[in-house]
Order: sequence, then structure tokens, then C-alpha cells
Amino acid sequence: MISPELLAILRCPMDPARATPLNLEETHLLCPRCGLKFKIKDGLPVLVVEEAELPPGCESLGQLPCQHHTSSRETV
Repeated sequence: MISPELLAILRCPMDPARATPLNLEETHLLCPRCGLKFKIKDGLPVLVVEEAELPPGCESLGQLPCQHHTSSRETV
């Protein structure tokens, strides 16, 4: 089981701002922003993006919604 203290500091490694906390599901951690599922092995989260389960309809990490954000510094 992941402690509440550890869960409070974990963030999705694919979030460019590292601001998205992960949700603890029964067998994995879930990023509510991009939908990546990270395994929990022996009570420890595996935040290796290459080992994460992609959300439905996504075939690669580059297709994740968080990888297509627009910067507030962009000019129109």
C-alpha cells in the first residue's frame, strides 16, 4: 500500500508542469489529466513512462493530451 504522505507528493512524469497529482486505484496509479496508468509493484509505484499503460485510443506517449498543450507565452 502506498502511504498517504508518498501519494501526496507523487506527480505524473508526463505532465510538463509536474502539477498533476496521481490517483490511487486498486492496482495502479492513474493520471487524471492524461489517463496513463502506472503499475504498483511490491507496494512501490513504477513511474517509468515506457512501462505505463496508455489510455484507450492512444497509441504512443506523444499522443497524450498533456503533450499537446499550448503555452501561455505563445503569441497569436
